[in-house]
Parts: sequence; structure tokens; C-alpha cells
Amino acid sequence: MLVKLLLLGGVGIAALIAYDHGRSIDEADVRAHYRTQLEALRAFDEEAICAGIADDYALELTERTPGGDASETLDGPESCDVSRKMLGFMRQMSEQTGGLVTIDVSYTIGTVTIAPDRRKATVESTSTAKLGDRLISRSRGREELSRSFWRTRSHGGTAQVWSYGG
Repeated sequence: MLVKLLLLGGVGIAALIAYDHGRSIDEADVRAHYRTQLEALRAFDEEAICAGIADDYALELTERTPGGDASETLDGPESCDVSRKMLGFMRQMSEQTGGLVTIDVSYTIGTVTIAPDRRKATVESTSTAKLGDRLISRSRGREELSRSFWRTRSHGGTAQVWSYGG
């Protein structure tokens, strides 16, 4: 009986540690999330992009174009729709040119700040989109990430996008 009780206690402690680890976030998790999102973008994987959006997602977006500035706040479904349209355009361009013309997206993570309780991370990053050698957009943003059940999710944040045309 004592062996069973000790075994049950050991399993309970292991489950608690696994649960806690599945909810905590560190810089490696942040970098893995960004890498996964970039791979999904390059593979035109809409579902993977949208799966990274938390239920309480809100993005304050400011677009700066030669025609003027515009600001809006996107919730999760709106952001997912924008991503689907962008990926659809990128996929169509790639397919019509046999992969010769694609938009190359890259990012740089500036700072990662982990909350003291290790439940959230605030990430400052920049990204660029190029068509060949021509820069078509650059963005700078701050995003809040969390982890639950070993899945990293974005809660949104703020972003400024400078669009230069193609």
C-alpha cells in the first residue's frame, strides 16, 4: 500500500511540474514561436498562422504609406483574415511565376522581456518584406506572448508598418 501511495505521489508531482512547465515561457520559447510563424508564412500555411492567435488578441496597427497614415485595432479574427488575404496574394504570385517571384519576409527580435512569474513575454521586433532587392515594407512592433499547454500564443500589441509600394 505504501508503494502505491508513493507512486501516486510521484506521478502527481511529475504532473504538476509538467503542467507548470507547459505554462511558463522563456526566451527559447519566444524564438521558437517566431521561427515557427516565419516557416508557416513562407509555406503559406494560413491555419498555422491563425493558430498562434490567442482569444483575447488585439493589435493596434498604424500604417504609414506615401498616401498618408491610417490606424486601426484588429481583433483575432480580423488579424487572421488579413493574414489569409496576404498569404493568398503571396501564394498566387508564387504560383503564377513558378516560384520565381516571391515576397521574402525576415525578422529581427530586438528585446525579450519575461514577466517575473514567467507566464508572459513582451517582445520587440522588426520585420521586412522584400520583392527581389526592393524593400516593400518594414514594421516595428511590440507583442505579448504567453504559453499554455506547451503552445505559444500571441495576445497582440502594437505595430507600425511603413509601406513603400512594389
